[in-house]
Amino acid sequence: MSAAQASITRTVLPNGLTVLIREDHSAPVTAIVTWVRAGYFDEPDEDVGISHVLEHMYFKGTPTRGVGEIARETKASGGYLNAHTIYDHTSYETVLPSSGFLRGLEIQADAYTNSLIDSAELARELEVIIQEAKRKLDSPAAVAMESLYALLHDHHRFRRWRIGEEHALRALTRDRMLRFYRNYYKPRNTILVVAGDVDAGEALHHVERLYGSAPDEPVDRDVGPDETARQGFRYRELAGDITQTQLALGWRVPGQHHPDSPALDVAGAILSDGRGSRLYRGVRERELVSQINASNYTPREVGVFVIRGEADPRRAQEAAKATWANVMRLRDEPPSAFDVDRVKRLFEARWLRRQETMEGQAEFIAEWEAFGGWELSSEYFDTIMAMDATAVHSAVARHIDPDQASLLAYHPRTQPVFEASADEVRRRLDGPDVRAYAVEPGRAPAAMPAKHSTSAVELERRVGSVSVFRAASGLPILVRRRPGAPIVHLGLYSSGGAAAEPMDLAGIGTLMMRASVKGTASRSADAIAGESEMLGGTIGTSVATDGGGWTFSVPSPRWRDAVNLLKDVVLHPVFAADVIDTERAIALAQLAQMRDDMIRYPVRLSLEAAWDGHPYSRTTLGTEASLRSLTSDALLRWHESTVLSSATVAAAVGDVAEEELAQAMADAFAGIRNAPAVRAAAPTWPGEIRQRVDDRDKAQTAIALGFPGPTRLDAHRYAVGTLMLIASGLGGRFFDELRDKRSLAYTVQAWATERVSAGMFTAYIATAPSREDEAREGLLAEFTKLREYPVTPDELSRATRYALGAHAISQQSGGTVLAELLDAWLFGEGLEELDEFEARITAVTARDIQEYALRALNPERRVEGIVRGK
Repeated sequence: MSAAQASITRTVLPNGLTVLIREDHSAPVTAIVTWVRAGYFDEPDEDVGISHVLEHMYFKGTPTRGVGEIARETKASGGYLNAHTIYDHTSYETVLPSSGFLRGLEIQADAYTNSLIDSAELARELEVIIQEAKRKLDSPAAVAMESLYALLHDHHRFRRWRIGEEHALRALTRDRMLRFYRNYYKPRNTILVVAGDVDAGEALHHVERLYGSAPDEPVDRDVGPDETARQGFRYRELAGDITQTQLALGWRVPGQHHPDSPALDVAGAILSDGRGSRLYRGVRERELVSQINASNYTPREVGVFVIRGEADPRRAQEAAKATWANVMRLRDEPPSAFDVDRVKRLFEARWLRRQETMEGQAEFIAEWEAFGGWELSSEYFDTIMAMDATAVHSAVARHIDPDQASLLAYHPRTQPVFEASADEVRRRLDGPDVRAYAVEPGRAPAAMPAKHSTSAVELERRVGSVSVFRAASGLPILVRRRPGAPIVHLGLYSSGGAAAEPMDLAGIGTLMMRASVKGTASRSADAIAGESEMLGGTIGTSVATDGGGWTFSVPSPRWRDAVNLLKDVVLHPVFAADVIDTERAIALAQLAQMRDDMIRYPVRLSLEAAWDGHPYSRTTLGTEASLRSLTSDALLRWHESTVLSSATVAAAVGDVAEEELAQAMADAFAGIRNAPAVRAAAPTWPGEIRQRVDDRDKAQTAIALGFPGPTRLDAHRYAVGTLMLIASGLGGRFFDELRDKRSLAYTVQAWATERVSAGMFTAYIATAPSREDEAREGLLAEFTKLREYPVTPDELSRATRYALGAHAISQQSGGTVLAELLDAWLFGEGLEELDEFEARITAVTARDIQEYALRALNPERRVEGIVRGK
């Protein structure tokens, strides 16, 4: 059921505040969204970034709550905060257990109406935001997309680097901030949404009490210049210290309310949604990009239709031509009826998934209310589901004009793409060889009939809300029924993973999994993609360090067909040589691309420093040498030994009769033989400080600092998990000391990585290169405090309540529940641990945490992964 079809109470308070309340008692969770119609489009040029700065200052204190108290009180209520600023709005989300709703609402009302914007705090926070801006400069995707927006626009505020430039940010004053805040943060410019386990009448009473006294005042909106002139074809190249080339192609298109916008949304989906899409088949499958996506983005009265891909620099020109060819084919001729139907099925399933959680519902309602009324969501849904190929083609022909396109390439310094004028680039894109890159429209696959065995599945036991069945083959099948859930989540996972791979076969699991969805004995890659997407989903594959498998989620009525298709992919892949070549090329590109990621790469370096030579030190992608050596025969042998004969478990979560679902899974996967679980040997932690460093031309230095952590089966994992919450996140020690007080970084966090045979506790910080030593010393000082002093009772109580609340919130997602079942069965103490979570967390003491800190957080045995900027 969509939010538009459900019971929503809409009230406009006398002061103009729009309040929408959605009662949903399916989970003990409530979400509060405050949606302010103020974003980057509302900023004059001298104040670029001010709405984002105000988002930061929103949490910086009120007359009754000091700095950090908003986050700490929310955590103490078991909830979490989030916020984002975009072109047309700023939104604030609070998600809590329903028992914490009133406290959460009081906190949000206080922040909304009483933010202080203290001058000293503003100065400190501006330094943090400048680090955030530098982080964006180190993100190739962000640079490419915002540079494309600048290329597309000469006058409109879309053209600006939206977070703001360093010199302009430093010039922002409290007076300018207050002027913006007092002008836009007014009730008539705000939507407040409450969704979840509340009584609508009581919730409205509290909203009126907390927000009703705010005065009704007009908003003086600064709309900025329009963009009406046709700009012609444009091309620009940028160069930087990156490994892969970013390609960004775009058009200016109409805004939210234009009748062609839904058709352009569908066009974007036809181009890039799913493995059956035009760009996936015509660009990614030709080994020209490692990833590519298209979308129609329409904030307010303007929009952009954009495509972004990441290409091997040596083939970036081919990738640009192939992307162009496939877009132009969609412009030249209507898509097939199947293309449109495929996208409708994916759209319908995504529509349902978005409303699986209270946060998703609240954001959905706020977004549509801001669009013009939450009821319009039903009209939009009906428009999409009634869309035909002619309407899509007509909209594309009207708005995706080759003469008005802009193309941007951001490439490694030594490997330009075209090195030509815009006219010459356009000539090459329209060259006679280019149309050969365009793929044929998709065609409906012929579905294969399901085959059933006669062996009845047996119910072995029930553990809490989970039923454990056993197939005649010995395969365990875990089923959890969720009444009313619109999506069924299926999974099949085995132990082993990348840790089971010999060095010369590193990456074989990833290659095997990805290739499994590219052809079976009875289905082609196109048939698998088409059939899965007509069911409303895409089969997911993953290989982790200690295991791997497949997942598939579809709307409930289609679950049986999903099981049948998943069976074919798991049991009967063919691993054609050309498929292996394509997936190998993609994996090699992703290995190179990892060096551009300023979080993943330093973390990878820290793992290499800690576990050098052990499988845990490697990425699941393998190595360049091992990937180049893998063959179809090797993949077939690996599939035989790790899938057809393995310690595998099947699981399903959804609103389906348990025995019926278990029987279908047992019938489908009867060909899997049970085998002992594969476990990696335990690595040895180094006895001295070890560093792995890479010097780069980056705006920041990123440090991942690691210590030994608990394994997946270590009982201390609960103490370390609690420590992570005390140290990290809004209101955490590291955040308060290094970010709030010292303005060292925008990003500072800590987390535990648990493997079957080892673990690591990691702290991460990204800062200005000149402050690297200060950042390291700051982190080490915090670790020293954890060793020398027990955490306070307030810290422990707050972290415990947050852990319990976050766990309750996570249970709304069927995909999360499925993952927990698989993880507990394969790598944990069994399903019983799921019902023991609360007892384990509440049993953690300050002494437990300090004992771990004394044993493990030795600064003389730390490891560091460093990407050092200039």
